[in-house]
Amino acid sequence: MRRKPARPEDLDHLITYLDIDATPVSSPCIGICRVDARTTFCVGCMRTIAEITEWGAVDDQRRRQIWTEVIRRREAVRS
Repeated sequence: MRRKPARPEDLDHLITYLDIDATPVSSPCIGICRVDARTTFCVGCMRTIAEITEWGAVDDQRRRQIWTEVIRRREAVRS
């Protein structure tokens, strides 16, 4: 069975079910790894290249900060 292609809207689904206080903090990556030249955010997860790069090396507190930024950016895009 083939998996359906990821869509930017899949991030909305992740945000809906996100438990920001969970440990470990899950990644916002949805498998669309392409940076928008205009915004400098990943089209899929709304993180910057720096945030994507640091994700594997930072603690859950920093990951929560990144998620907070992702949510803020996603809301700004929707407005």
